[in-house]
Amino acid sequence: MSSLGLVFDIAKDALSAQRYGLDVTAHNIANVNTPGYSRQNPVYEAKIPTGYGELLFGRGVDTSTVMRTSDQFVENRLMQQQSGLLYSKEMESYVKILEGIFNENSQTGISSLMAGFWNLWQDISNNPSGSSERSALYEYSVQLSEQLNLLDTEMNQLEIDLTNAVAGGIGKINQITSEIAEINRQIPGMETGSIANDLRDKRNELLSELSGYIDTKSFEQENGSLTIVTARGCVLVSGTNSYDLTLGGTNGNRVLWQGSGGNNTDITSYIGNGKLGGWLDMRDQILAKYELDLDAFAKELAWSVNLKHSQGIGLAALSTVTGTYAVTTPAAAITASGLSYQDKVDDSNKTFNIWLYDAAGDPYDSDPGAPGLQGNPITITVTSGMTINGLVAAINGGTGIQASLNSQNRMAISIDAAVIPSGTFAFSDDTSNVLAALGINTFFSGSSAGNIAVNDSIGSDINLIAAARINADGSFAAGDNRNAMAVSDIQYASQSISRWTCDRINGNTEGSTTSSLEDYYHSMVGSIGIASAGISRNKSFNEVMVSKLGDIRDGISAVSLDEEMTNLIKFQQAYAAAAKLISTADEMLDTLLSVK
Repeated sequence: MSSLGLVFDIAKDALSAQRYGLDVTAHNIANVNTPGYSRQNPVYEAKIPTGYGELLFGRGVDTSTVMRTSDQFVENRLMQQQSGLLYSKEMESYVKILEGIFNENSQTGISSLMAGFWNLWQDISNNPSGSSERSALYEYSVQLSEQLNLLDTEMNQLEIDLTNAVAGGIGKINQITSEIAEINRQIPGMETGSIANDLRDKRNELLSELSGYIDTKSFEQENGSLTIVTARGCVLVSGTNSYDLTLGGTNGNRVLWQGSGGNNTDITSYIGNGKLGGWLDMRDQILAKYELDLDAFAKELAWSVNLKHSQGIGLAALSTVTGTYAVTTPAAAITASGLSYQDKVDDSNKTFNIWLYDAAGDPYDSDPGAPGLQGNPITITVTSGMTINGLVAAINGGTGIQASLNSQNRMAISIDAAVIPSGTFAFSDDTSNVLAALGINTFFSGSSAGNIAVNDSIGSDINLIAAARINADGSFAAGDNRNAMAVSDIQYASQSISRWTCDRINGNTEGSTTSSLEDYYHSMVGSIGIASAGISRNKSFNEVMVSKLGDIRDGISAVSLDEEMTNLIKFQQAYAAAAKLISTADEMLDTLLSVK
């Protein structure tokens, strides 16, 4: 039945509705600068009308709910793009550091040191017996090897820094997923007939922060809780439960997901975006490639110089020599003995010569039964499957020379003083490459950027720098420069050098390229610049996309103070009108009561 009581009820509901509108407007204004906040709007519905005679009269307004103004599709696209942007930013930061490590603008750059290294070998060839030239070559070679060591150290430190960044990121991810699980617990309890807008905004902001660290997918359940999964379908959050990531693996640098059953799953290779993806791609793809390429460069530098040097002779012959490369299994074939350069040995009946000299320095006749055969060498044949022990036995089979493996499994060769008192020896014509592979009479030791160094024996006696070669009759001259020229010419020689491709999912692949050592190094440094430019372009693209999506998101969800001021006036005037309605109804009631 229509009455003044109905008017009062309508006016009362109208006052409440407009007050709610003012409350929501005030809440919007208060959170205008709150990150992740979505504008809220009250949703009004007309109440079910009541009948009066044949007529239906409205019963006023009802505030059904307060809605967030949000488009989840736009939110998800923005999160994905932000994940890509942070991936690119982290990659760019670290690749700039890598570029700084390979600084070729100073005199200590590898390119400059390599040029000086070859020039000093040329100086040796011009004056093979010169002490100052030999000292300069030694000092410069030490500087070159130490610079390669330094590059390796700095790259290893960058790798450690990236692993530490991954560890920090994992800690942050675990914190965020724990907070999201807690919000998942709160939302179903609060959303009994209404929507927990502020909690959903907070959860959305946490989800956005999480996607900045790792690529994720999320699904809302019927009760309003959120399920979040990452690489390989591993669940990070399910209802009120969160599942942590940890660092593990053999080297403590793998990202593991801890399931509810206590089992760990390695997801390192499958994380493709966010800061974590950027750090892992930088560490396991880009940095790993250049670490391997630098090692390949240093390994080929040491080998190519050692191969020539092992076939020459210094200012005097040797009384003893110890190899710089150790074997792991002396009873195995030389090509499978564990030598750093075992793959370089040719065991197809190739040979090398050992020349012997008496105390006067004259060639020693190791076959006195053959008339007129002075200075004949001991020829050692490296046969297929020959072991290191077999090689030792073959050398010991010669008169006046003896060989053994020392306590470090390195080959040691010395003159047999019982046969040739104060005798010496030298090497030549090694077609098997076994001398260089053993580190016998070599210039460098080591086989990677981290351990390459000038042979200690040369550091002890620079006269051992092998500038000369043995003549056909076993003689040699201090002024001979043939071996120094051969080493100097390496700079122009093209050779097969390993070049790596690193892929976190498919693994690392060793390829090869044919070029000179310097061209290989220049190409490697140039490719770092190209990779850096590509990462910067990707970052710039993502910045544009994030900016555009951010503008779209703000157009939908952000608080506009102009709009809120308009709403403030609208709700204020509606509230005043509802109050006037009560005043009018009250006057009407007074009039009715005053009738006698």
